[in-house]
Order: sequence, then structure tokens, then C-alpha cells
Amino acid sequence: MRRPLRDFALRLVVIAAILLTLGRVYASAVVTPMLPAMAWVIEAVDDRFRVEQMRIAERKADTFIELKATPVRIFMLGHRVLMPDAKLFFEPAVLVGSVLQPVILFLAIVLAWPGIRLKTIGLRLLLAVPAIVLLLVVNVPLGFVGVMLDFREYFPDIPVAPMVYWNDFLQTGGPLPLAIAAGILVGAAADRWCDFRSTERQVTIEPVAGE
Repeated sequence: MRRPLRDFALRLVVIAAILLTLGRVYASAVVTPMLPAMAWVIEAVDDRFRVEQMRIAERKADTFIELKATPVRIFMLGHRVLMPDAKLFFEPAVLVGSVLQPVILFLAIVLAWPGIRLKTIGLRLLLAVPAIVLLLVVNVPLGFVGVMLDFREYFPDIPVAPMVYWNDFLQTGGPLPLAIAAGILVGAAADRWCDFRSTERQVTIEPVAGE
């Protein structure tokens, strides 16, 4: 293994271990402020649902994000009709740890990425913010919508909503390759931008020096 790659792998393991430890300690504190935004995304993606409650819940040794939503519009399930009912609730849940894992992997890649120039590191962190938001949105809110639209067990003859297939992808480990791809993209984009700006400055300075 080449030394730069070996050094990157070592940094990645160390940083990931540190972030995982912090994630176990501060998971609830990190995720709780995001819940209102996640609830808003759920209603924006499918306005047939109204989020009644979204909270962090402790069950034995595990911490979950629990959703309580009710249908407020008519659902057409093939030839069947599901009417809005205030007494009908969808209550999916997801482990907080599974939500933070792709974010931690993404941050570990970004922080371990080769290059120690302060400007490059700052640009990576700046680009990391929208990437983290995107990873959380495609994981939690879209996953919950997919769960609530999954009627295959009860009505196997009806068309399957795209969000159901997306949730299947998430449940089979999809967030981790997304996190890896996002980390590589952010690291490479920051390097490319800084190299471009550096080359641009050199081209601008050379004619002046020649005069």
C-alpha cells in the first residue's frame, strides 16, 4: 500500500473512532434540534401526512427517532380508498445510531482527506454542511415516508410508490455508500477548486512580473 493511502486510511480509522465515541455520547443532543426540520420535510414530500409528533425515545439500551403521523388526505390504494382518520396513526421508528453512521463516515472521510492547507480544509468543511443536510434528509424523512407508503404486505396487487423502493435501498445499507461518495466528492471538489484558484493567481501574476 502506498504511503499516502496508508496515512489516509490510518487517519480515517482514528477520526471515525473518535466521532463514533462522541456520537454515542451526544447522539440525542445532536439529533433533537433537527427533528422539526425533518417533520417539515416529511409533510413537504407527501402532504397526505400530518406529523403529530416526532421525538427521541429511549428503549432499553437503544435510542430511537419515533414518528407519529396521521393521514389527512385520501389515499388511493388500487381500487381501494383510505379515508383520512384522526384515529389512524403511522408510527415508524429508526435507530439514532443508524442515522448518524453515514454522517460520521462522511465527516471522517472529509477530515482525513489528504492536504493540510488551511484554506482547503475550510472549504471542505463549508461544502460538508449541505452534504450532511442531504444525507440526513434522504435517510430519515424520505425513509419514514417510504415506510408509511409501504402497503405491499396488505395489498400486494397495488402499484408500489417510489419512496418504498428508496426505503428498501436505505434498509440494505444504502446510506453508507452514499456517505462514501459524498465524502470523496467534497474532498475532490475542494482540492480542485483550490488548485484552480492557485493556478489562476499564478497566471495573473506572471504578466505583471514580466513587465
